[in-house]
Amino acid sequence: MVDRERKRYILFKIIKEYETEFNKNELINVIWQSIWRYFGMNVANKIGLWIIDINFEKNYGIIRCSHKTKEIMISALSLIREIRRKRIIIFPIKTSGTLKKIKKVINEINYFNID
Repeated sequence: MVDRERKRYILFKIIKEYETEFNKNELINVIWQSIWRYFGMNVANKIGLWIIDINFEKNYGIIRCSHKTKEIMISALSLIREIRRKRIIIFPIKTSGTLKKIKKVINEINYFNID
């Protein structure tokens, strides 16, 4: 019997210095560099990283990863300090096993106008 890989969704907030602009590909590259630098290639092969959604206007995003590598992914996001020599902080907000719960949290944040 083959074990099915369970997924985890991580909602994160991007805190930028001034009006730093970057795109989805630059963010993905920085996330992979953080994983490789701090955890190595063996761990990077097991991550199962997918960017589900990024909203650059409201500065949040959703990443999908394996349930076994959730803590590594959260650490890698927290260790990112810059993109193109501009300072940023990626702050994990919520982790869930379903996308529905993550979207509910996003709606609550938008409802209360929390930045």
